Amino acid sequence: MGNLCSTTEDPNRNAALDASAAANWIATSADQDGGRTFHAEKKAPYVLPADLLEGSRLNLQHHLFREMFGGPNYSGVTEEQLKKGLRVLDIGCGTGIWLAEMHRDFPNGTYFGVDLITTQWAETFKDLSENKIALMQANVLERLPFEDDSFDYVHQRMLVSGIPVAKWPHVISEIARVLKPGGVADLTELGGEFLSHEPKNQRDRDMWKFILELFNARGIDLKIPENLGKMVRNEAQFEKVQELRKEAPIGWGGYVGELWKVDMRMVFMAVQPFVAAALGISAKDWEDRVDAYFEDAGASRMYTEFVSVEPAPRKSISE
Repeated sequence: MGNLCSTTEDPNRNAALDASAAANWIATSADQDGGRTFHAEKKAPYVLPADLLEGSRLNLQHHLFREMFGGPNYSGVTEEQLKKGLRVLDIGCGTGIWLAEMHRDFPNGTYFGVDLITTQWAETFKDLSENKIALMQANVLERLPFEDDSFDYVHQRMLVSGIPVAKWPHVISEIARVLKPGGVADLTELGGEFLSHEPKNQRDRDMWKFILELFNARGIDLKIPENLGKMVRNEAQFEKVQELRKEAPIGWGGYVGELWKVDMRMVFMAVQPFVAAALGISAKDWEDRVDAYFEDAGASRMYTEFVSVEPAPRKSISE
């Protein structure tokens, strides 16, 4: 797989890459399917696209998280600590919007982002002062390209669809490995179920069951975040683990609920190539099923739950 983003740890280098080079890399190194672009990393089962449309969805999702949790981008560390300057890692950084906002708010920090593909988002970072953001191509299912005890704060969000069940202990262990003594992690994942405050019909139950089976066939259990806190507590290097659960309305509850519906529908549509192969149906057939699924989301008061887990090693970050 091509690599335009160096994995050499250099916090002072310019992480931005030429946009035309990035576009060429995507065209030659990623797979095209159903009009969408997907990563070409054979060792990662992540099924969502790696194109500009997906980037727009990820940015929308970022702002929805801020609205839903009603606070800043960070958790587990204090504003004072961040102002002094921490070494921060974002695993699965996507478009880099979280990193960009953290750098904007706390410019004394040094920020690293890793993802399967980072080059197409490099334009985001061209004008950042002091070049304190480094984007690195890496796969968290393998060893992260950092030494032990490298970071004060590790952020990871919405990677459940790309981490096989058997790999979760490794991922948690890697987070613990790269955290400094006293470092803090912040993991947020979809709780693994689409529920309703009103009775759901059999069609809805079958739809979600199929999605679960689709991911299970790739070794991924979308319900695993229900036990994420317990899994993290089993990592001996963590002294304490705080857990927060937050309900997200889908199609009701104001504009946030309406936008979560948009986000979730985009996710369902994004897996269309895999669904078509599994069911032998057309893209239009799948779109009709998705529309029917979300059509009565507001009336049935559909919702999902997000789980946020904050593990902290044995010592506290010094004030």
